[in-house]
Amino acid sequence: MLRVYGHPASQPSRSVIWACVLNDLPIELIEPDPDREASVTARGQIPVIDDEGFVLSEMPAILAYLAVKHGWTNMYPDDIQLRARITQYLHSHHTLTRLATMTLMAPHVLVAFGGIPGSNPLSYVNNLCIQNAMADDDGLGKGQRLVAQIVDYLERAYLADGDFLAGTTSASIADLACYEEIGQLETANLLDLSENKVMRAWTRRMRDLPHHDDVHRYNLVLGDIKTVPNSMERFLGAVTEGMAALSALNVRMVSDG
Repeated sequence: MLRVYGHPASQPSRSVIWACVLNDLPIELIEPDPDREASVTARGQIPVIDDEGFVLSEMPAILAYLAVKHGWTNMYPDDIQLRARITQYLHSHHTLTRLATMTLMAPHVLVAFGGIPGSNPLSYVNNLCIQNAMADDDGLGKGQRLVAQIVDYLERAYLADGDFLAGTTSASIADLACYEEIGQLETANLLDLSENKVMRAWTRRMRDLPHHDDVHRYNLVLGDIKTVPNSMERFLGAVTEGMAALSALNVRMVSDG
């Protein structure tokens, strides 16, 4: 069985978990032990998969690998141009849409921790974005303005001619990756898409996909973290409920020990 090292509070992890659940691929979900470097590879980031001894990190690479291996042509079509568009988006994800999390979601979640827990020098850029947002008196406003620009770009470059990002007729692995960064912001009351009708319609289509509420139970329980600041109790409660919802799907929980 495929082993996935990940966490329901991790956007890239949820992309991989949701793809597996949507395609009926049984997985073992393992929450990595931060004291065991081997559990998450030397870079110390999730998700990571262990496919019968083949270990792979980086969410876009994992999604493409699983799609090709298991024939998920519904999410990664054989058409070379559609696949190229999906790949184009995934190559830009970490320096584009991922900023929605680093500038808005993460700073508001990490209030419960009093800052970024631990220190990973290989996550320097991400950590810097989060630290700057948390230290800025106008962090929320600046983050929202940046995300507004990202949303505008996605609407023009990827959603102008169809219902899904790469011009596919159904959600692709690019849509899963993108939604995890953007969709959570509405639930957290950090982003208002009322003026972005194209993006708002897309997030509604994504929410209509099977198993959405179970895969995103963590986000739904965490809820509005703008009006009422996050707390450790609230965060841990959301994680617990998120894990329970996943265990009710085709996901087996395994201890990293």
